[in-house]
Amino acid sequence: MFSSLRKIFGGRDKADANDDWPSIVLLLCEAQLPTADEAIEMARGAWGAAGPVELLGAVGPHNFAIRVSPLTFALHAVGQRYSVSGSELRLAKQQAWDQHRAWLSVDLPGRRTAELRDKGQLGSAYQSLMHFVAKHWSPNVLAMYFPSEGVTVPNQGDLIESIRWARRNGTNLDFLKARKA
Repeated sequence: MFSSLRKIFGGRDKADANDDWPSIVLLLCEAQLPTADEAIEMARGAWGAAGPVELLGAVGPHNFAIRVSPLTFALHAVGQRYSVSGSELRLAKQQAWDQHRAWLSVDLPGRRTAELRDKGQLGSAYQSLMHFVAKHWSPNVLAMYFPSEGVTVPNQGDLIESIRWARRNGTNLDFLKARKA
């Protein structure tokens, strides 16, 4: 079991963006550090209609592997700032980075971003993650960040308005679109 969890949590090489998996990081005002039971409830709220939600295990106190047939998601909660180099040109985006004190991410480990992009499936992968984001979007969320894309979308009220604001202000979010078959 532990080796399976290591594959879910340990296969990511941040130095190589081609080896990343789809991930959305929520930059938070206040830490949200769920227990295993709370993580399962969070997952059920987002994906419960898609099938049974099962906790596969945890690595550390707030890092969980969750299966919602047939997908495996990883949920990470950290009570400190998310570290990324660089800065944002737009003040609204930079304020989210400057003000956040914790983060929560939802990932699709084992699904490589570059491969999904090549197959035209990246938008569908992000849409699976966006179910979680939509369910847990709140005033505590300052922004969502897409690490593989290097894109920050600040909270402008509700999630849809935040996405619209980002598009109106020059943020390319085409990676969120699912390709039609």
